[in-house]
Amino acid sequence: MKLIIREYLASLRERGELDALLPDLLSQMGLVVFSKPGIGGRQYGVDVAAYGSIDNEPEKVYLFSIKSGDLGRKDWNSGSPQDLQPSLDEIRDTYIPMHLPVEYKDKPVEICICFGGEMKEEIRLNVSSYQKKYQTEHLAFSEWGGEKLSIYIEQFFLREELLPKSCRGILRKSLSMIDEPDISFKHYSKLINLLSSCDVQNAEETLTSIRQLNICLWILYSWCREADNLESAYLSSERTLLFAWSISKGYFEKKDKTSKAIQESFINIILLKIQIGNAFLEKILPHVDKLYAISNAVSPSSSIDVNLKLFDILGRLALEGLWLHWYYTRLEAIDKDNKVTQEILQKMQRYRVSLKQLITNNPILFSPYKDEQAIDINLAAFFFALDLTSHDDLHRWLQFMVEHIHFLFYTDSCYPCNLHTYHELLDHPRSTEEYKEEVTKGSILYPIIATYAALFGFDDVYEEIQKLKSKFLEHCNFQIWYPDETSERHFYKYGDNHGGTLSHVGVGQPQDIFLEEIFKECYESEHFNQLSAIQYQTWPIILTACRHYSFPIPLHFLSGFRADTNINDN
Repeated sequence: MKLIIREYLASLRERGELDALLPDLLSQMGLVVFSKPGIGGRQYGVDVAAYGSIDNEPEKVYLFSIKSGDLGRKDWNSGSPQDLQPSLDEIRDTYIPMHLPVEYKDKPVEICICFGGEMKEEIRLNVSSYQKKYQTEHLAFSEWGGEKLSIYIEQFFLREELLPKSCRGILRKSLSMIDEPDISFKHYSKLINLLSSCDVQNAEETLTSIRQLNICLWILYSWCREADNLESAYLSSERTLLFAWSISKGYFEKKDKTSKAIQESFINIILLKIQIGNAFLEKILPHVDKLYAISNAVSPSSSIDVNLKLFDILGRLALEGLWLHWYYTRLEAIDKDNKVTQEILQKMQRYRVSLKQLITNNPILFSPYKDEQAIDINLAAFFFALDLTSHDDLHRWLQFMVEHIHFLFYTDSCYPCNLHTYHELLDHPRSTEEYKEEVTKGSILYPIIATYAALFGFDDVYEEIQKLKSKFLEHCNFQIWYPDETSERHFYKYGDNHGGTLSHVGVGQPQDIFLEEIFKECYESEHFNQLSAIQYQTWPIILTACRHYSFPIPLHFLSGFRADTNINDN
């Protein structure tokens, strides 16, 4: 296990990775972390600062200067302000005398050179000479390389009584099967189940579980990144997020120290999930502007493979865009002009352009084969809808889609059906009316398209849905799903079916009456607003659960458009 952790540490980058792990590790070791990496502002050489005792030594202040990978000559003093020696000089000359908190002014200080790999021999003499020159009775130096960090991670995150050998074996199995993502994810899901089976009434136990989920996901992600296959990490990040929320949500209204630590650790899981999602998309986005490029990359044995994979990518791209929208609105409230905030805004805008290009250059996205692909379509439409300049793109896409579906029904081709398994889709369709009625007896797809059409005045799209209903789908039960009192219990871990359905939605009615009918339940029921992810303003968790478990997206997300408000208000 130590070798696995060592490889993971060596692959971590300095910013947003190694410096995100270290505060949790120090906290788990019993130290008080009083300074963490922040957005903006100078740190004067200190990336992380903590106070306490390690290995029963006297209490002292630990100031960490973090570098990624192996530490070599180019990292020591090559002329960059980010080099190690200038950072150590800043800590000695500026941070300790000017920025160390008052309560720690008279405490001994240890400057920790932290790096994920090894210190190369070419720099060891420089470091040793520096330490001997400036070491005093109250100032010491230490090296925290990959070996030392891996020992502490194994001791405090993965120690035997908290992560038994069986769990370690499951993690190793998941890592060994990265090139078979479904199998790797299956093993990792078992690990998630075990790590999230803690007593949620015990705050310390919950905090440890959240931190373990975070570190194990980091390990999986680093190995997937090294293997250039992120599929297992992507699926695992969604499930880790959902299970972590299920055990941490009860602490988001509390203000004690442990509860705040749980909140911070869960936010770290959100940020890691966003990072993994962005890394996955970076493999795809450079090619979305080329006609059929993504479709061809699927290397299909049939058109079904292309269809299923393209709609899956569509949903992932839209969901990651929605997570960025959520993240941007949170940072914007703090500092709208911050560099990081603007970078997120630019990335979010890039995702919208990429979504449009993905649809335009892969026309199979006009023809859903499965009714449950309404979930991916809903995510993409919602992402478009949040941007006024994208409403025309949404209109064109839905217009082409309903026209294609009409043609597929007319020619008895691969019209949307409620089949689920791959082998059933291979035999679809069959040329009998009985078969057609059986595989189209219910639908969540057409009501959601009709909802967007009615909300944004896409009259031609709404009329086409009415024609589809009257000509081909009179027997079909158009349905819309709503959460109920059991949804909070089952949404995140999906222990059982939940919610209720409005059946036989009347798309034959005028648009205003149709909207009144379907939104009436939203206004009369409080179950959606009582979901913990909504109460604590982390609404993309619900969307993640819907995509991950193939569950309909609550209509409540669209109610703000009818009231002429914005999702930011949630």
